[in-house]
Amino acid sequence: MTVFGSLVLKLYFTLVFIREADLAKLALESARARKPVSGRLLKLLRSDFVRNIRNSLAHGTFEHVIVGIRFSDDDTIVTATPGFVDHLAACLSVAQLQAAAAGLRRVIDR
Repeated sequence: MTVFGSLVLKLYFTLVFIREADLAKLALESARARKPVSGRLLKLLRSDFVRNIRNSLAHGTFEHVIVGIRFSDDDTIVTATPGFVDHLAACLSVAQLQAAAAGLRRVIDR
């Protein structure tokens, strides 16, 4: 059994807690350092599907349904499987860590 609360919390921390502008900045920093996940992260952040999930977490609603989690924001409804939500949160976390390491590396090299 998947614990949906932990999936939503992981996704909240990776998509909402870090502001969108800061997340994009981290992704660009990671891309400059040629980290392998950076391109995927930028594609994910530009995806309407992910943007709708982020908006739903920030100021919409979400609920557990048979196939996964339904995210609702204004007139947009997105349903994601637990596996996708977990994978998305993991990819975002890895990319954020890579970007942070790239930024730290630049500071150390100075």
